[in-house]
Amino acid sequence: MWQQPKTNWKESDYFNIEDYNRIKGNLNEIRSQALMLWPDFAYEEMGSDKTYQDYGFHADEINRFESNVDRICTGTFPFHVGSRQAFYDNQPFIDWRELNRIEEACRLIYSNIQSRINGRKMLEFTLNGGAF
Repeated sequence: MWQQPKTNWKESDYFNIEDYNRIKGNLNEIRSQALMLWPDFAYEEMGSDKTYQDYGFHADEINRFESNVDRICTGTFPFHVGSRQAFYDNQPFIDWRELNRIEEACRLIYSNIQSRINGRKMLEFTLNGGAF
């Protein structure tokens, strides 16, 4: 289910489990919606939601966010969403600017896909009076 992205990250903000799960869930929802209009495309599974019992975040998990934003753009419409970053274990973690970029990309892509879904022309008629 789509959740409103946080696009006003500040340097003093902390990235937590709710943020991780929101981004992951939004990427999954975008893909689901995109498949209504475009053929299937490559996408990296991101696993189940995190809980407070899970120990931290790993670079490969954040890299999947980055990868899936690119994969969605490649599989649908080449939205301009900025430059993909790569993260490594024991290196600086994702910062507020990159979180803003990813969440704004999700908002842009989702909004565009929804407008395309809602704008599809449909013929309103019933075949054979509705009896098949």
